[in-house]
Amino acid sequence: MSHIRLIHIADLHAGKTNDRRLNRNEDLRYALDQILEFAKENRPHYAVVAGDIFDKKVPDAESISLITEFFIKLSQSGVKVVAIGGNHDSALFLRSQTHWAEHFDIKLFPSLDRKNFVLRDGDIAFVCIPFVSERGITDLSEGSDKAKIQYGELMRKLILYGLKQVEGVPYKVLVGHLYFAGSKLGNTEVEVTVTDSYALSQSALPPEFDYVALGHVHRYQRLEASPAEAYYTGSLYQLDFGEAGQEKFFNYVVLEDNRARVERVKLSLLRELKKVTLKRGQKVSDLAKELNKNTYYWVNIEASTPQEFLLKKQEVERVFGDNLLRVYPLGLSNRRRKLFQDPKRDLEKLKNPIEMYREYLKSLGREWNGKVEDLLKELMEEITT
Repeated sequence: MSHIRLIHIADLHAGKTNDRRLNRNEDLRYALDQILEFAKENRPHYAVVAGDIFDKKVPDAESISLITEFFIKLSQSGVKVVAIGGNHDSALFLRSQTHWAEHFDIKLFPSLDRKNFVLRDGDIAFVCIPFVSERGITDLSEGSDKAKIQYGELMRKLILYGLKQVEGVPYKVLVGHLYFAGSKLGNTEVEVTVTDSYALSQSALPPEFDYVALGHVHRYQRLEASPAEAYYTGSLYQLDFGEAGQEKFFNYVVLEDNRARVERVKLSLLRELKKVTLKRGQKVSDLAKELNKNTYYWVNIEASTPQEFLLKKQEVERVFGDNLLRVYPLGLSNRRRKLFQDPKRDLEKLKNPIEMYREYLKSLGREWNGKVEDLLKELMEEITT
């Protein structure tokens, strides 16, 4: 084969819901239909899905049907699918789908299996690394610093081991649901799984890989410090207000002459998410002039008193209707962001639920209740035992 064409997507999050139980499968279907149309026109040999296929461990029937239909349509277009599990996916559920999937040239890698994480197919080989929790491969009892070093070293060895398994194959692709240091977050990723504590160094990616297809980070980007051609393609639609205003893409990759030619393909959005602020003295009707029926809004309301906020909130809900997903008093929203996004905070302290709740009450100007602390300690002890 003189060259190989592939599509790289990730972070589909089928079954995602937002505030007021807004189901986002329509947005996902809109994106997937564009990918299918692109596949029909450009006839890629492979579609690589780098994890977080579903948003929940136990996907609902509608989401399963949506993903199944998408994968089968790709197969019917002559496209082979290579998909791995992400931190949102259930390895047990994905494993239950492997038998029927193989009949359609759909290869699923639900969880890491060092005896079976490489797919060779003619002139190309895929090294597939689903999400690997640091809890599963490190000894946290030795301390976070040692666990961080241990995790990074084990993952680096795993990548090198995978590379060794595909020696002699003309084209080598690494598919991973991983977090690399220096990545720009999309603000909706699960914080526990993207903290720098367990970030891999970009230098861990060997240049022998012709292309590295990554998932886990929701913002499109190329890893500039990587020795290999490595990309996060990000989510396919704006998953939450942390991604408000972001454009969405997927990659079309042509492997030829020992190099990867990467084309970023823009996706149009069915619905956008947008944050707006109702300022003091501003009329709701003035703010609503920019109301778009294909946009969902988070409205921050500047108010001096709770009573003023509630009155404005009622008017905002009436004017924005079904396009309104969230309403916040601006000051409270700012305090929450400061609490959880201040990089100088002691993150180890925030891992303690009691301390987190104490800080939360403090941010609201409310007093700590000792009886509540006793109850929380009792519940935590019951859970851990």
